[in-house]
Parts: sequence; C-alpha cells; structure tokens
Amino acid sequence: MADLGGKAVGSGFTPLWTGESGVSVSFRVEADGSMLVLKEQQLAPVFDATAAMRNHNDGYSASRETRRVAHLPQIWIDHCRAVEGWDPLNPENHDRLARVLNDGDYAYLRTADGRVGYANGVLR
Repeated sequence: MADLGGKAVGSGFTPLWTGESGVSVSFRVEADGSMLVLKEQQLAPVFDATAAMRNHNDGYSASRETRRVAHLPQIWIDHCRAVEGWDPLNPENHDRLARVLNDGDYAYLRTADGRVGYANGVLR
C-alpha cells in the first residue's frame, strides 16, 4: 500500500498529488497498458464547513448584494462530469444545477436556506 498524505492507497496505486481542494489523485497501470486514475476526497470536513456556513447566517454579504447558496466539492463536480454527463459549472447547465440544489436529497451542498432560482440565464 502507498501512502497518500497519511492515507493508504492500495492495489498498486501510485500517488500523484493532492490538490488545494483536497482531491487526492493516484494511478495504476493495468496489464493491457491502460491507466486507471483514482480520485478521492475526504468529504466530512467539507460537509462540516458547509453546515457551519449554513448555520452562520442567511448567506447574504454585509451589503446584501450577493448571497452564497452552496458549496460544491470538487469530487462531486468531477462525478457529475464523468458519471452523469453534465458540468455543474457550465452556465448552460445552471437550470439543472438550480433544480439539484433545490432537491432535498442535495441539502448537504447548501450553505443557506431558501430556494435557488434560475431566470434569464442567471442563478439567483
């Protein structure tokens, strides 16, 4: 087993790096010469920070001009891109992102109460 920042990576994976977002990347070369890339992120600290933001205030800036509504972990963004086939950061998909963030199953991503709106190409 290899060590990836204090975390064991098994089955012949070689650690490459851990990014600022906390995503650890490692790889393994398969017998046929292809490469398998493994991405991992410890989400408990991310969700703890998200819950703290949600409980801190209503999400608005001091001037009330902007409002934070969600924290999207990098590994979740990567999952949406690779598995579900959509990019949450692409403005063309902001209507879908708003639907996801308003879905109770994704409440763990929210940093403030209320609903996320999408109108005229803008998340609100």
